[in-house]
Amino acid sequence: MSRPKRVERFQVKAYTNDSGTTSWKVSGYWPDGKRERKNFRYKADAVEHRARIETEAEGAAINYQLQRTALSREQLADAESAINLGSGTSVAEIVAHYRKLETIVHDKTGLSLDGAVHFLIQHYKPELEDIAIGAAIERFLKSKEGHRKRTHAYYTTGLKLLQRMDPNTLVHQIGLKVIEPLLSKYKNNNTQRTYRRSLSTFFNWCVRHHYAVENPCARLDQLPADNSQVSILSLDETKRLLRASMIYSDGAMAPAIALGLFAGLRPSEIDDLETKNIKDEYIVVTGGKLRRQMNRRVPKPEILSAWLKKFPFTGQPKGAAYKMKILKVATQAEHWVQDIIRHTSISFQLERDKDDAYTAFNNGTSRTMIERHYRDVIDDPKSVDAYWEISPESLKTIKVHLPMGQGLNNWPSDHDLKVLVWEKPLSRLADDFGVSDQAIRKRCLKRGIELPKNGHWQRERRK
Repeated sequence: MSRPKRVERFQVKAYTNDSGTTSWKVSGYWPDGKRERKNFRYKADAVEHRARIETEAEGAAINYQLQRTALSREQLADAESAINLGSGTSVAEIVAHYRKLETIVHDKTGLSLDGAVHFLIQHYKPELEDIAIGAAIERFLKSKEGHRKRTHAYYTTGLKLLQRMDPNTLVHQIGLKVIEPLLSKYKNNNTQRTYRRSLSTFFNWCVRHHYAVENPCARLDQLPADNSQVSILSLDETKRLLRASMIYSDGAMAPAIALGLFAGLRPSEIDDLETKNIKDEYIVVTGGKLRRQMNRRVPKPEILSAWLKKFPFTGQPKGAAYKMKILKVATQAEHWVQDIIRHTSISFQLERDKDDAYTAFNNGTSRTMIERHYRDVIDDPKSVDAYWEISPESLKTIKVHLPMGQGLNNWPSDHDLKVLVWEKPLSRLADDFGVSDQAIRKRCLKRGIELPKNGHWQRERRK
């Protein structure tokens, strides 16, 4: 059933005066039969008058009264609407409060009040927990204890920037204005990029645990792309590195160095490599940096097979990091940067295969990275063939300098060594060789050469 039409006692009608202007007439009848007729110049006045007499005709009290005012009709109507919406609160108080909030928000954040409210709606989390930056870093590092030591050390170093702050600073109070000054003193883009990654990982963790509303690093200005060429070892430096790995610590590091130089494996991938994954024609890489993303098969060149035949890979030796420092010195490289062994391998692979996509696929990287950093790194094309022909036998004449007692360029044959260890004590034999007696002992044990028992030389002197 439709709603009955409202009956209005009084109507507003327009009419044209003799002068051609338009006026507005209110006409109708009161409940007692009295006729109402009144003309107005403006329609708003006519409508207001009709509303008032309609109310009077219904028996309601009228509180309207004429007041002097500087406001226009539109402003008066706006003021009446504001008063009705104010629910009894002074319009002046409402406006003053609103303007005060605008000023505070702009001074604190640079946002408008509407912008601040919009941000709050998007990011507000009622379960946000107050936690000091010192406690948050401690919890974050504890959550990374299951990762490899190198990863844990990376985050520990990266978060030292935040540890310079007041340890009682709440995490959700740290914004872009705090992060930018911490990073600004690092002018090298790669250094900045390294710190940004560690800080961003930390703040993403804080957001997931409801310690922060957002990751402030996400709003940092983008760093320019790094298109610089990688640093690599020259052919002579590569030979010295391989030769040093052969003679230092009885070749303990030789397999790992060969895998890095001829297969391009990352140090972390070599750390995780299992002997069962080294096949005749390829190497299955399952660990390292990309262990959660992908496995890949790396082609095994003939030269690498030759090295692994002479120096079988059984895992990284104990103290590999220290041993690598010794080899680094022996290499006498002009520039030694992190991952220089892998950079060297990829550069020579690219020149050998002449295929960006193939090289990128084999090394677990992107074609963009290959094009950006590895093109035209090698100056002498003749060195490419020579690089892939560096066999253990070809390095016998290469001279390297190792710390006293750390290695021997030309060990005697196993037959001769078997005789020498019974001719004089190991301490005297070590002086003759220029190595430590422990180095001789390790070589003999590795090659199955029997050594005199403890007290042998004392008994010989008593005879």
